[in-house]
Amino acid sequence: MARKKIREYDSKRLLNHHLKRLSGIDLHIRSAQITESTDINELVASEPWLSSEKLVVKPDMLFGKRGKSGLLGLNLHLDQVASFVKDRIGKEVEIGGCKGPVTTFIVEPFVPHTEEFYLSIVSDRLGCSISFSECGGIEIEDNWDKVKGKIIEEFIKAAFILFLDLDFTFLEMNPFTMVDGNSYPLDTRGELDDTAAFKNFKK
Repeated sequence: MARKKIREYDSKRLLNHHLKRLSGIDLHIRSAQITESTDINELVASEPWLSSEKLVVKPDMLFGKRGKSGLLGLNLHLDQVASFVKDRIGKEVEIGGCKGPVTTFIVEPFVPHTEEFYLSIVSDRLGCSISFSECGGIEIEDNWDKVKGKIIEEFIKAAFILFLDLDFTFLEMNPFTMVDGNSYPLDTRGELDDTAAFKNFKK
């Protein structure tokens, strides 16, 4: 199986569309991408929520630990997001021994919350494993002993159905939260089985 990493923007787009199709769960995910060629005014015209809500901005570059690296902007207005991106886009960063310029950002509504959870689904030779913890977020490695596979409620069941339907090989939400009974994946990483692209390209 060939594992192909995809951007957080694309992982969330797939979650948003296909959880509703497969399980009737509407995540109400809204997100936008910003690159060096993005015109902010044109982006706002197509995504008007950007100018009316507090926002979160971070690189969408297939690496983690963005918060610990000063690459996460929280509870910002659009003009602050624009400044945050301007100060960082094209700049080289080093994370986990890898260096490279930041070229793509994801912007989303800021979701006030009090609890953070961790979910991962991973496929391997013997099947799939699901891990869940009530200790999600940037300190997940420090709480790894609390992570255990178990069956939990409809959101995780639905995520697993989607995982199989789209031939994900890895899907992680670290963290996701619950607000007023609704699930919000705050940080998402995904990998798809590249060899299954022929049967999933319409999805």
